[in-house]
Formats: sequence, C-alpha cells, structure tokens
Amino acid sequence: MIKFIQQFLPLLLLLPLFLNAQWYYTGSFHPVTMNRVSDFSTISLPFRIAELEVGFSKGNFDFKSNSAVEYRWSGEDTQFDLREAYLIWYPSWGEVKMGKQIHAWGAVDGNNPTDNLNPYDYYFMFLPGIDRKIGTLSASIKYYWNDWQLEAVVVPKHEGNRLPFDEPDFPIFQSTDYLDPRDHMKKVPSEIEFGFNIKTTLKNSDIGFSFFKGRDRGFSLGGYEYGDEPTINWPIISPEFCYRQTSVMGIDFVSFIGDFTLRGEGGYFQTENDYSYDFKNELKASYLQFALQLEYLTPIDLLLSGQLIGSDILSLEGLVYEPGWEIFSARDVTEDDFQTGMGTPFAMFTDLGMFLSTSGNFWDNTLEIRVNTFMDLEDSQTMLGGGVTYSPVENWEIDLSVSKFSGKEGTTFNEIEDFSHISFGANYRF
Repeated sequence: MIKFIQQFLPLLLLLPLFLNAQWYYTGSFHPVTMNRVSDFSTISLPFRIAELEVGFSKGNFDFKSNSAVEYRWSGEDTQFDLREAYLIWYPSWGEVKMGKQIHAWGAVDGNNPTDNLNPYDYYFMFLPGIDRKIGTLSASIKYYWNDWQLEAVVVPKHEGNRLPFDEPDFPIFQSTDYLDPRDHMKKVPSEIEFGFNIKTTLKNSDIGFSFFKGRDRGFSLGGYEYGDEPTINWPIISPEFCYRQTSVMGIDFVSFIGDFTLRGEGGYFQTENDYSYDFKNELKASYLQFALQLEYLTPIDLLLSGQLIGSDILSLEGLVYEPGWEIFSARDVTEDDFQTGMGTPFAMFTDLGMFLSTSGNFWDNTLEIRVNTFMDLEDSQTMLGGGVTYSPVENWEIDLSVSKFSGKEGTTFNEIEDFSHISFGANYRF
C-alpha cells in the first residue's frame, strides 16, 4: 500500500489542476516474443506489453505521465511501472519541471557519457534512448537568454541501476546462489545530487557544457566487514558493496557540415570510495569517456550513421584487500579491480568500439528496414542486428528483428553468444 501511494503521490498533489484542463492520451499494446537463434527456444524475460501516456494542458502548466505494464509470457511477476509523472510550468523566461522524470543530456544517440541523471534498467539495455532509463524524483529549471540556455537539476534521492539478478536467460546477470549483493549494500547517505547544463549556438554548431555530482548508478565492492556471528577460530568477514561518490564534467556539440551531421560528447569522471569499513578498499580514480557520431542522409532517404565510443582510465590509486584463510592482505589497486559506475553502459564491454547503422522508409513509410552492427576495435567481438517493421493498416505494425553476438574466448560477447535471438511482435497504437 505504501509503495502504491508513493507511485501516485505526484498525481494526488496535482489534483487541483486536473479540473477544467485539456486532456490527451496516447498508448500502445505491444506483445513480442524472443527466441534463441541456436535452437529457437524461448527467452523468458520481462517486456513492456502495454504503454500509456496521459497528460493535460491548462494555461502555463502541462502535466505529463508515462506508464507501462511489464509482462512475462509465463504470467509471473507482472508489474505496473509509472515511469514518469511530472508537472511543467512555462514562465516567460523558461520552464520548470517537478516530479518523476527521465532526463536527456548529451548530443549523440543512445551512448551518452554525459547523461548520468537517471539510472539504467538493464532489462531494456538494448532499447534506444530513454526507453532504457528509470525515472527518478527530481526538479529542473531552464532559463533562456538570447542564444543561451541554462539548466539546473536537483535529485533529492539516489537510485541505482536495475540489474537482472538470477536471470539465466539474460546475457549478463547476477547470481545470488552464494551471495546477494543487495543484502550487503552500504546505506546511501541522505545527500542531494545536482547538476547544471549550459548550451549555446555558435554559427552552424550547438555546444554544451555540463557538470553533475552524485553517487554511481552501478555498485562496486567497497571493502570487508566483520560479521555478527564469529566462528570458533575466526570471525565471519563479509564483502560489502557501495555506490561511490562521483562527479563528471562534460562537453557536447552538434555541427552541420554540408549534408553531414557531426555529433560528439565527452565526460571526465572523478570517483572515490568515501565509506568506512573494517577493511576498506581505498580507491580514487579518474577516467574519460567519449562518443563521436557522423550521420548522412542519402538522396533516397537512407540514413547512414557511424558512432565511435571509447573509455580510458586516466589515474588510479589506492589499496584493495584480498581475503585469506585467517588474514587479509592489502595490495595496490589495478585496472582489473576497477569498474566504472557512471557513463555509457557499453564501457563495460570495450574500451574502444564502433557502431554502424543504416535505416530507411519505403512504400509511403509503411515499411522500415534497419541494419546495424557493433564492433569491438580492441578485442575480437561483434554484434550484428537488423529488423523490418511493416504497417499493413493505420495504427498497426508488425516487427521482426534479429541480434547475433559473437566473440573470441574470454570476451563478453563470447559468453553471451547463446543470447543471439530473433524477436517477433505486433504493435497497436491508439
């Protein structure tokens, strides 16, 4: 009951504005199946079978909400997810937003090092844009002055990524057979996360600068602590996990060069384990992530796109503890001990990778064809994908897509080759 009230509290606070407002709604019903390429067996994972957007306008105020129903074909764990519900006020100088929101910072498509205000939902990691993000309670203010735009965002409560625990059908999952990290997580301090973003226009280019300070969206091993139940010879010592404190300074741009569009962004991250432990992994690090994207629209309306993403650890210092039989030993931290907690999720797979894609619409936009690939430029691993969407009648679509993973032994894509799959679904929009 408490969780239900928390979900709908933003709606209750807006009740006075609901009266005499101009309402609108739109939604979709989207059943989809996933089957392995290897043996056509079913992949049982949750998907959003239905989505609904509801909002209203009244004077200088707008209200927007976005909700979804997560469903498995097994019928288990069906969930309602109020993804967004926020109020917008449009004063003469800009706009103010309050409520549960999904923010979108950065300039490139999808893989944004500078976009860290919202955590990721790893169940939907292969979806584009905001579809793979989780809405959080926040407030934002935008101020417009000539060619300048200043945005400030405040997030009062930290929320981490949603990870697939005990999901053998998911390519990268956390097993809790021996240890559930969620039971050994340090409490996040009551502190406000905040950021600001400045944008302006220079000739044929848009450029932006950003800063954000908060807690990592992904957890990491912070250290070890004594347990409550000692054994005869030695007390129980358990690993403890935490969300490190991290700040990121970012820059992004969009430039138009003839028929080409060039997008880019980079983020400089500084992170530190600031918790206390009986055996603390002392860690301070700085790292860089970047993404460059080039687009070209051909005379026959084919959109060609290439994206280069990279990540590099600039500095790393500290000590980490290793448990032994009856003692703990400390050693200098190495890159194998470090895992990024913010930035683009694809930094988990590679330090340098490239996306290539093309898409086009045919037959008066009733047919869409997509082809894409991801290549690890340092290790031998690739992802190939493509899809076809056909709209036989208005508001109805049929979609068929395929994703194939491959890699040499020891790479991430080698471990998830069995996740190569075919998806088939229908989509009704209203």
